[in-house]
Amino acid sequence: MRVSLSWLRELVDIDLPLPALVDRLDMTGTAVEAVHSAGAALEKVVVGEVLTREQHPDADRLSVARVDVGGESPLEIVCGADNYAPGDRVPVALVGALLPNGMKIKKSKLRGVVSRGMMCSPIELGLGKDADGLLILPADAPVGMPFAEYRDLDDTVLELEITPNRPDCLSVAGVAREVGAVTGKESKWPAATPDESGQPAAERCTVEIAEPELCPRYTARIIEGVGIGPSPEWLARKVAAAGARPINNVVDATNYVMFELGQPLHAFDMDTLGPAGDAVRIIVRRADKGEDLVTLDGQDRQLSEEMVVIADPGGSVALAGVMGGLKTEVSDGTKNILLESASFDPTRISQTSRTLGLMSEASVRFERRVDAEGCAAAVDRAAALIAEVAGGTVAPGVVDEYPLPPEPVRLQLRLERLNSFLGTSISAEEASDIFSGLGLGVSGSADVLDVDVPSYRPDIVREVDLVEEVVRVWGMDRVASTMPAGPGRIGGLTRAQRWRERLGEAMRAAGLNEAMTYAFSQPED
Repeated sequence: MRVSLSWLRELVDIDLPLPALVDRLDMTGTAVEAVHSAGAALEKVVVGEVLTREQHPDADRLSVARVDVGGESPLEIVCGADNYAPGDRVPVALVGALLPNGMKIKKSKLRGVVSRGMMCSPIELGLGKDADGLLILPADAPVGMPFAEYRDLDDTVLELEITPNRPDCLSVAGVAREVGAVTGKESKWPAATPDESGQPAAERCTVEIAEPELCPRYTARIIEGVGIGPSPEWLARKVAAAGARPINNVVDATNYVMFELGQPLHAFDMDTLGPAGDAVRIIVRRADKGEDLVTLDGQDRQLSEEMVVIADPGGSVALAGVMGGLKTEVSDGTKNILLESASFDPTRISQTSRTLGLMSEASVRFERRVDAEGCAAAVDRAAALIAEVAGGTVAPGVVDEYPLPPEPVRLQLRLERLNSFLGTSISAEEASDIFSGLGLGVSGSADVLDVDVPSYRPDIVREVDLVEEVVRVWGMDRVASTMPAGPGRIGGLTRAQRWRERLGEAMRAAGLNEAMTYAFSQPED
């Protein structure tokens, strides 16, 4: 799980130095495997101003520019783009730069003219797909400023190891809640309610769940009149920092919400679902024996009855929890969106993913259990974001089939039991504050706390789990070290073992080699 530190700071106030934050996360069980600098790939890329532009003397499609990059003298750069003029400010990769696409900038001679750098397009900087021309910056862009600093691309990304029992931490908001709990700060949970207009979604779409055990909840929203195009830079940057490739504004919005809230979503081109003019009918069912589906990667997948699909009356249109179908993908011509936010059986998603060799960011989350209680909030958040970045109107209401809501979980924590486990003297007030910071409901007395466990924490099922939550946030390093008590704790080697060790030392010293053979082998071998 990759978490942008700047994104994290939007959700929780972090006043710790980076090394201290890494240590605190490590101590809570969320190990930081690596720390990356997101702007490192744009080192030696600066803002430049084009002073002159002339035709290359020996190439019709090349021009020669003199570019001020804030150094002692302008650089002469040969360029193949045609969309720039004197006075424009552009990103310039200096000699020695290594760009995100792997290109290393060297001093080179192009048709007899020496080029000392390169003016860059968005695709060369990893900021989009546009390779047709240079990225033209605003006229007030400071000449000579590092481009990563100018575009606020200097960010630190934490690479976290999330254990399988903590699906709530597979999101920026979940990690922010953890950080808030260990630092005593209040974290925010992003939410949004879209503006609605038009015909209610329930009149345009129905959902049928054949087996609730396979899909405890399925929610859907409709967004009409969208315009598919590149994402705004802030959205593409955040999606890229989380480890995904920006695709278009609608797909990027669904990925953004997945990384932010931990809820995978899928956008269908609504006009490809069922007969034109009819209400869309979504069916969540097992795949039929021998059924196949061409997934978004263009592969024809042979499905089995153990797999779950999203279907319309004409057949399957997506592999539930793993990947969408090619037939219903969002394309440049898409105008109307059916947005899915659901919860699926973790075991079934894991089996499907491994059987087909098809791992995705969505499947990783579903196989660890996605909180069904969060489906509606996530689809609201994504619909509002799609309307913001792609236009369109959101139909009133959420289509929500919820046949298997989770049973509420309430546990008791005895303070005497807590402190006898840990050898501490943690008070009821301290334990209550820790539970509140983690989003758990808490009430009770100084002796016994009643704790309501939210559905996003499926790992908390016993009293001892509550003890673990307290100690990992309170600080395992604060628990005093003691020697184990009780008789018979002093160990040592027997006389035969000591002789065996001395014999081995003598034989190795004499130049013999020692072999460790297989323990589980036939005695005669």
